[in-house]
This record gives sequence, structure tokens and C-alpha cells, in this order.
Amino acid sequence: MNQSIIFIMIMSMMRLTVPIIIAALGNMYCLQAGIMNLGADGMMIAGAFGAALTTYFTGNVWLGVLVGVLAGGIIGSLHSLICVEFGGMQNVSGLGLNILAAGVTTFLCRTVFKSNMTPSVKNMFTTPVLAGIPVIGDLLMQFSPIFYIMIVLSFISWYVMAKTVAGLHIIAVGSDPRTTETAGINVWRLKHICVITCGLMTGLAGAYLSLGQLDRFVEGMTSGKGMLAIIAVTIGRRKPLKTVAAALVFGFFDALQLQIQIKNVLDLPPELILSIPYVVAVLALLFGSSKSMDKVNLNPYVKNKYEF
Repeated sequence: MNQSIIFIMIMSMMRLTVPIIIAALGNMYCLQAGIMNLGADGMMIAGAFGAALTTYFTGNVWLGVLVGVLAGGIIGSLHSLICVEFGGMQNVSGLGLNILAAGVTTFLCRTVFKSNMTPSVKNMFTTPVLAGIPVIGDLLMQFSPIFYIMIVLSFISWYVMAKTVAGLHIIAVGSDPRTTETAGINVWRLKHICVITCGLMTGLAGAYLSLGQLDRFVEGMTSGKGMLAIIAVTIGRRKPLKTVAAALVFGFFDALQLQIQIKNVLDLPPELILSIPYVVAVLALLFGSSKSMDKVNLNPYVKNKYEF
């Protein structure tokens, strides 16, 4: 019985961690480039709605995922325009985009469907193509295709940041943009790329919520997962593997609170049980290293083209 519970917990943790890891890796690029992104929830909710809406009208779940990614990229582009192009306040921009995305998706959902959620759409809960693999096929098929995309993105992110010149450029841009520009690196363009990449990846995380975890969009369905992703990047010191590890911890406690509710172990209000992963995240920030944001220059930076 204990082994069964452990297996269920592991499976639940892996599923629930997918959007946190994808969004966290996207935000890692953004923060490494010197741009704070508090708008992750806005990017995620836009991706979730775009994916569900497109899948509902076209019946094509992969087209839904693509639109979800692009929807997150649009919010990311707005954040990039405000913070990189015009040197706006990063935190205010992120929070403002959260409100904008939540308001627009709520308005569109209620206008189109006359409800706070979309009807049921095609989903990608499983990956049937893997069922034919001997021995482990039945296990592997239980995960969404986006789960395997997450694994690929994790490897790519580690490789880019640890093994490539592009990764060194991103780190240099985030730590000292003025000096980096004198070395001939286009700081402005690289910052834009990192912020928009963050939006695209966080949009994918949102698409997973509406197509990989549920089969519909529901208002407020991100439930602060974007903020968990940001905290995971901070705790992981902007390193891909450490960021993934931090996200897995949050995913474990998310799975734990879900099992507590299902098994009715504690006689506590559901709202209190739901807060468990967020309490853990706050405690992690509280007791985490104060040096986690060292060497990142978050000051506004505008390309020197405006100085000529």
C-alpha cells in the first residue's frame, strides 16, 4: 500500500511540475538577461486560453498548443517592448500585464462561451505513440507529449547556458550590459530575444494547463504557478538544473496537497490545504541565500541608438 501511495505521488508530482519547470526555464533566460518578469502568470493564462480556444474551434490540439505558445509570446513581446525598448519599470510592467491578460481572457471567455470556462476540448493527457515500447511503454504513455517537450527544453537550456557562447553572452548582458556592448554584442537584441523566449515558453506552460492537465480553460486556472516558477528561478540561482530541482520541490508539495484533499487526511479548509506549495515557496525565499540575485543588473537599459 505504501509503495502504491509513493508511486501515485511521484506520478502526480511529475505531471503537476511540468508547467512550473517550463515557465521557470523561460524566466531563467529573462532574468539572466537582466529583466525581471513578474508577468509569468499573465503569459501562462494567455497561453492556456489561446490553446483551449483554438482547439475548440479547429479540433486540432497541436494547433492549439502553437497558438498558446504564440499568445504567451505576445505578452512577452509587450513586456520586452516596455522594459527593453523604453526602459520601463520591470516589476510594474509584469504586474500590469498579469492584470491585462487575466482581464482580456476573462472577457473573451464570457463573451464567446457565456461562462467562466470553455466547453470540453480535445486534450493531450497521454502519449499513445509510446505504448508500443517494450516493458516501459505503458508507463511512458501516461504522460502528456508536453512532458517530453519539457525534458528536451531542460536539456537544451542546460546546454545553452553551460556549453555555448550564446549562454555566456546572455550572462554577460545580464551582469554588465554597457561593457558587453563595447565588446560588439548587440545587448538590445539579445535582451529582446530572451524576454520573448520567456513568453513563448511560459505560453507553452499555459497550454499544458488547459490541454495537458484539464480539457478546458477555466478563469484563474494558473493559481499562481507563474509566481512559483519565478521563485524556482530565484532559489535555483538562475541555473537550469538547480531551477528544475527547485520546481520539482514545489511540484512535490503541490501533489502532496492534492493527495491530502483526496484522502481527506486533515480536517482543514480546502483553501488552507491549497496554500501548502505557496507557503513552502515563501519559506524557501525566506531562508534562501540572499546572494541569489547577485551579479544581475536589473537597471533599465536602452540601446545606444537613442543616443546618436
